[in-house]
Amino acid sequence: MPTLPIDTKPPHSASAMPGPQSVAHYLVKAVPTARPNENAGEVSERLTGHRYDDASHVFLMADDQRLVGVIKIGDVIAAAPAVPLVELATRVSPPFVTPATNREDAASAAIRTGVSTLGVCDAAGRFIGAVPASGLIEILRDEHLEDIHHMAGILGKSEAAKAALTASPPRRALYRLPWLLVGMAGSAVATWMMTRFEATLTAQIAVAFFIPAIVYLADAVGTQSEAVAIRALSLTGADLLPLLAGELGTGLLIGITLGSLAYPLVWLAFGNIALAATVAIALMSASSVATTIGFLLPWLFSKLGYDPAFGAGPLATVVQDVLSLVIYFQIASALVF
Repeated sequence: MPTLPIDTKPPHSASAMPGPQSVAHYLVKAVPTARPNENAGEVSERLTGHRYDDASHVFLMADDQRLVGVIKIGDVIAAAPAVPLVELATRVSPPFVTPATNREDAASAAIRTGVSTLGVCDAAGRFIGAVPASGLIEILRDEHLEDIHHMAGILGKSEAAKAALTASPPRRALYRLPWLLVGMAGSAVATWMMTRFEATLTAQIAVAFFIPAIVYLADAVGTQSEAVAIRALSLTGADLLPLLAGELGTGLLIGITLGSLAYPLVWLAFGNIALAATVAIALMSASSVATTIGFLLPWLFSKLGYDPAFGAGPLATVVQDVLSLVIYFQIASALVF
């Protein structure tokens, strides 16, 4: 009788409690069972008239309820009535898949051993039930979606994030619209602030030429930090401060690089060293601030129980825009006006 090594990990202790991603949630108990000393004809006759949750396999149990073998139902039906079941069975050797086994480990074991249904036993090897093919397919689908969510930067275990992907269009709009309204209010603040510098902008119109560049680059740097932060929330449980320190250093280096490139170009184009210095310093400062905001807001949203993929982006954008303009105009007021 060939051996089927269901799992290579140590068996779970009897006290192990099934977790939310364990095979216990995919377990069915109404499945065909038989004794090793029975033959194919006896089992085929007994199957008639019974309803099962899954009847793709027959599970062989010893007198002490230990699982000792698995047989495909097709092999039982095709065999001559007098053929002993032990000749048809694939023997199951411990350790076993238990209710507390992680669903991903169970699916991997099924793929590795080439079976479509997994027998489930307690830590002592006593048969409990099975994870049928439909359960394994559901596990693989859930794991696949979870991996996609990680790659896309959606918080892996957030029910709100999952609901946002499957909700109706009105509910999806309800998830997103409040944050966009906050962004609209912020844009009104930015417009009001621009009016405060109308006279000075009229006197030195060249300063206005660089507003789109300052705002765009700050937004771009902040967006990159948001993506890093959201993925960090999904993929790692590391402390905030080391991650923030790394992002701050990255933002400062990016700002210095952008400012260093902009300084000679603005100077050559406009012949105004004060304007060139204003643009360079503003880029360096705005990039550093945008990195901080882009990293901190997703973390804050996560702590408050909101989906950072929806709220952090619009809010971070408007905050970065306003602060970028404040920084730029303050520097321009000191160096140019």
